[in-house]
Amino acid sequence: MAQECPAWLDETFLASALQGENGSQVTIVKFSVKPAVAAGDNYMSHMYRVRVEYTVAESQLGLQTTSLIVKIPISKGAIMDVLDSSDFYAKEPRIYNELLPKFRKLVGCEFGPTAFNCPIENGMILQDLNAVNYIMCDKMKQLDFSHCKLVYKTLAKFHASSVACYHNDPELIKGLGEDKMRSSKSEMFHSFIKSAIKHIKKYLDEAEGCKYAKKFVLNRADHVSESITNMLQPKMNGLNVLNHGDLWINNLLFKYSNSKEVEDVKFIDFQNTRWGSMVPDLIYFLWTSANEEVREHKQNELYSYYRESLNSNLEQLGCPERLSAEELEDDLRAASDFVLVIISGTVPFVLSRPEDTVNMENLSSDEIKSFDMLEHLFNSKSFQETLPKMIKQFENWIAPNSG
Repeated sequence: MAQECPAWLDETFLASALQGENGSQVTIVKFSVKPAVAAGDNYMSHMYRVRVEYTVAESQLGLQTTSLIVKIPISKGAIMDVLDSSDFYAKEPRIYNELLPKFRKLVGCEFGPTAFNCPIENGMILQDLNAVNYIMCDKMKQLDFSHCKLVYKTLAKFHASSVACYHNDPELIKGLGEDKMRSSKSEMFHSFIKSAIKHIKKYLDEAEGCKYAKKFVLNRADHVSESITNMLQPKMNGLNVLNHGDLWINNLLFKYSNSKEVEDVKFIDFQNTRWGSMVPDLIYFLWTSANEEVREHKQNELYSYYRESLNSNLEQLGCPERLSAEELEDDLRAASDFVLVIISGTVPFVLSRPEDTVNMENLSSDEIKSFDMLEHLFNSKSFQETLPKMIKQFENWIAPNSG
């Protein structure tokens, strides 16, 4: 069912966004609204694409046209108790308004779209990147090596910028890097992990072969939640960076050259930023968004490329830190539990089709505590078709450590 245009999204709202810091008088001539994403492509916000025609007083430009993305938090249901207690929505406006401008000054890179003034608390009004030829790729087809390499290159620059910014303003980075949604105190996060492990265990019990995966789940099932919580904390020793925290294909928009070669990428959706090892970003992206060929044959090449890019950016920024091959390898191997939960808990959401969509506002508190909605997504046709191959690739990941 299509989203209705909310009553507050009117001429006054749009004029406030477009008038800018100088307070120029903006007159909205006309505007149109439609959903910005399909059902199943965003779970925690309402998103609208708004095409606006307007004039600016004392401007010689006459009638102007722009396209905006309006992103507003969901506002009802039992899920709000969880989101409000974690300050889930308060972080992203600060990322756009405080952090990304600092990054731009450091490395001359626009990591995301331009943000406009939004009169709604924790709401966002963003430049519509589609209007400047950035597009979202098909989450079902996933990304080839050239796309993945570009994402890792840009991510390395983003991570290095966060290290440089930490030297200048550690409190800003620490504040934006606190992850309350995936902490030891988050009942919803632990329910999610428990549900994911339950469903993957049931699948493996009935599957033929998969001896490494079966052994891994048998040995690790009772420890996964604690392991992941610890892995997501800042490291006492070693290199920490500000993770994007939700780096998957629907939070990336790509631009292409005239010859159809991918040439740039922008990040969106910065609600889950986290200060810690860079590995969660690296493997979350790879297991949710890279295609089978990349996961099967190009992982090590991508990790090495990322490390070289990160260290090069750190050097250019005058940061003394470097990421060694040994530290990266250790962090990757320590993330096996995280990979398992990405496969069994996150990928079912990633591969959901419109007919499989879970409406987070309609969930009861009991459904949130049990995370039973995952069963519906886990058993969907699209995920079940993908799962056997991912399990084999996961076994390749853990086999060197399986005795």
